[in-house]
Amino acid sequence: MRKTVSLLLLLCLSLGLLAACTKTPDAAAPQPAKPADNTPALPKKDAIVYAQSVPITSLDTGGMQPQGYPAGYEAAFAIFNGLVKFDETLNFKPDLADKWTSEPDGLTWTFTLKQGVKFQDGTPFNADAVVGYYTKMLDKNYNTGAYTLWAPIDKIVKVDDNTVKIVTKEPYGGLLNTLAHGSALIPSPAALEKYGKDIGLHPVGTGPYVLDKIEPGTQVVVKANDSYFGGKPAYKQITFKYVGDAAARIAALKSGQADVIDAVPVENAGDLQASPNLELINKPGLQVFGIGLNQTNPILQDKAVRQAFNFAIQKDAIIKALFKGFGTVLTSPLAPNTTGYVKSGEYAYDAAKAKKMLEDAGWKAGADGVLAKDGKRMSFKLRTPEGMYPNDVLVAETIQNQLKAIGVEVKIDKVEKSTFWDGIKVPKAKVDFDMVMFGYNPSHGNGGIQLDAMFLTNPDEGKNPPQWNFNWYSNKNADQLIQNANKQVDQAKRTELLGQAEKMIWDDAPYIWLYAKNNIVAKAKNVDGVTVLPVIFTLVHQTK
Repeated sequence: MRKTVSLLLLLCLSLGLLAACTKTPDAAAPQPAKPADNTPALPKKDAIVYAQSVPITSLDTGGMQPQGYPAGYEAAFAIFNGLVKFDETLNFKPDLADKWTSEPDGLTWTFTLKQGVKFQDGTPFNADAVVGYYTKMLDKNYNTGAYTLWAPIDKIVKVDDNTVKIVTKEPYGGLLNTLAHGSALIPSPAALEKYGKDIGLHPVGTGPYVLDKIEPGTQVVVKANDSYFGGKPAYKQITFKYVGDAAARIAALKSGQADVIDAVPVENAGDLQASPNLELINKPGLQVFGIGLNQTNPILQDKAVRQAFNFAIQKDAIIKALFKGFGTVLTSPLAPNTTGYVKSGEYAYDAAKAKKMLEDAGWKAGADGVLAKDGKRMSFKLRTPEGMYPNDVLVAETIQNQLKAIGVEVKIDKVEKSTFWDGIKVPKAKVDFDMVMFGYNPSHGNGGIQLDAMFLTNPDEGKNPPQWNFNWYSNKNADQLIQNANKQVDQAKRTELLGQAEKMIWDDAPYIWLYAKNNIVAKAKNVDGVTVLPVIFTLVHQTK
């Protein structure tokens, strides 16, 4: 059955017959009327269940980070606080810090801490707690999950009990993004000393909820912290429960066994939206998707070829047919709302232009319709994980079909998601793929770090890429712009530099740029205070 559906979708996408192939309206279209007026309001709840698509195995905010992602962080944000936090639009707001300032040299930041706050074990929150934990995060052997975010920091210094200075090695414009990240959530120093490496099973923070029970891989139960400094918790108890199957999560929500669910498949969004007792939260996200074009292949070293591939793909059609309109076509290597985003351009669908660009580059169709030049066929292997990203294989098949229409042969290499990362982060000489389906999510919201991670020239061809430039892309001018931007504390100047880098990378087209996906969450209408951040996290721990 799936094979039939896939072929139908590919036919629709290749012929542009979307109106005939999909009856589901996009996210902006009018939705069916809901019979809410005739449905009695449900009573408010004092305990809720959040059914998550990923299991939580640990709540250690340092080291390897709360596992798994993003579920672990969602529970960790209920237990801990950091100095700074994001609001719904990724503006920075005070948390355990009342205020902060930066020196003109951009190296020293001063944070004034809230007074009178205590950890859930009675330990006072003060500068010693901040300095002790954040100093640990500067150790790459301890901070194995988010060291890149912390590496620009030189030291954390106590001024007095209520004041901390953070000194960076160079001016660092992304410091607040780091401090709003989950790795900056601060645990009790007494708990760290008591539990050591087992702190992930005994988390103690300053947050609105206290750990009641953790069953790694199954559920985490938290109860209200009546002494929370930030207001009264909205619920007496929250259960974070792992329900990996999407159909099971939806059934649990409809039956009342769950009150909030994440990762709603786009195919089910309309049905949930029409339900009188349910509410759909549809938030544009920051995770960008594309097809990486590996620079180790001589054919893909030609920018004209890479640009032609971008013109050959119907991005709008993919979003409409495969994601029911719940997504945004990329206009930059960064998604809108990412810090530093600047619109870089568009690769509007134009198959005729794509064919002409390839023809001008010397590629001619052979007897079987596949382009060839100097005895080489334009044939590639596209690697995709299976089941890691929404519709990942269908997207890969669509790219295969649409490139075939301009004479490009693509063979799909599906791999288990558990082995995907190790297979693409390899030394240059060991690359065994030409194209890769990839999605990068900046949970820090920092476009400078994202560009650095994905596009900065790898330092050593004989070693694995240190971050996510598995395509071995290199542009020294873009490198310099990114590095200069990341040293710029003035946000307007920083965005200007990042924008120049984005446009340069966009024009180089090391990816077939595709889309940023929406984060889709559903909840019962009698559940309040659910916040979906663009950085992917669903927060259910809000206070009254």
